[in-house]
Amino acid sequence: MKKLISFVFVAVMFLNIANAQELVSKKGFIILPEAGDIVLGFDAVPLADLALNFANIMVNTGQTAGHPGYVGGFNQVIVGKYFMTESMAIRAKIGINTNRTSATTYFDDPADVLAYPADPDQWGELKDVAISTSRDIILAGGLEFRRGHNRLQGFYGAEALLGLSNSGTSNKYDIEMNQETVVTNGWVAPVRTLSTSTGNAISFGVRGFVGVEYFFAPKMSIGGEFGWGLGIKTTPRGNVKTETWVVADSKVKEETTKGLSKGSSMGWQVDNGFGQNLLPTAALTVNFHF
Repeated sequence: MKKLISFVFVAVMFLNIANAQELVSKKGFIILPEAGDIVLGFDAVPLADLALNFANIMVNTGQTAGHPGYVGGFNQVIVGKYFMTESMAIRAKIGINTNRTSATTYFDDPADVLAYPADPDQWGELKDVAISTSRDIILAGGLEFRRGHNRLQGFYGAEALLGLSNSGTSNKYDIEMNQETVVTNGWVAPVRTLSTSTGNAISFGVRGFVGVEYFFAPKMSIGGEFGWGLGIKTTPRGNVKTETWVVADSKVKEETTKGLSKGSSMGWQVDNGFGQNLLPTAALTVNFHF
């Protein structure tokens, strides 16, 4: 009996050693995640295209192959994790994107053209400036748990996502709106737009997810994930600010009016095809741990 117990103990010890050796590369690098690891995720589809085309498995000639991009469903969003333990990680997504463009239109001062029609050197230069702005913010957090053997790991968990987006325009005019410019000479339209705003569109999502991940090299893996959850999005009416020349009062009237429409959407759905409500498409990712 003692010999049997000793044999089982030795067998288990050697099995553990063998398993440990399988999780370490030939050069001694640890393959699987460890507590404290930070992970960045990328879209693996371009790499899959490249590999399949190289192997001549698909008819695709490789024009879609390229470097990994953003994770599917989260364009312009950084996707990452932080491992609290070997089997539990905090998931995070962050995207803060703003844009401002300005377009300037130059033209001759119509008053100078009228005063000096035959002398362009006397014509002053005026300009109208149109500015467009936009902002998109996505923040997400969640917990991921995993289990598995050797290089193949399964994972599951849940996360919540919050998004905010808006856009607008503003116009600056060099010609003032008054009796002369509107009525007498017709240089300015009686109504013109000063600014527009879409208002803040708010998105919220909660989802559960499940997936698999295979570590093909130390701290490098390829994985697939899909999930199911709730997505909500509200779109406000926005507003338009205009200035109008009131003939009866001989003055300019500024007015802000609401937009013509607003909307909302909500639904429980699998990830695929519901990205507008912050539930991404099912994703194939390549992940780098460091």
